[in-house]
Amino acid sequence: MKKIFDPFFTTKFIGRGLGLSAVLGIVRTHNGLIQCSSEIGKGAVFHVIFPVSEAGRAEA
Repeated sequence: MKKIFDPFFTTKFIGRGLGLSAVLGIVRTHNGLIQCSSEIGKGAVFHVIFPVSEAGRAEA
């Protein structure tokens, strides 16, 4: 869990790329955040949270 957002980290034998690191960068650019939890044998859950836009505030 500590390394999943590190660039080029993988648990696969063959793999490369930015993966979750790139996603985190994009989300942070939009003032959002990512929460994740993982359980062995059950998988992982990711929540991507963004702030409400100004247009959304006007509608509310």
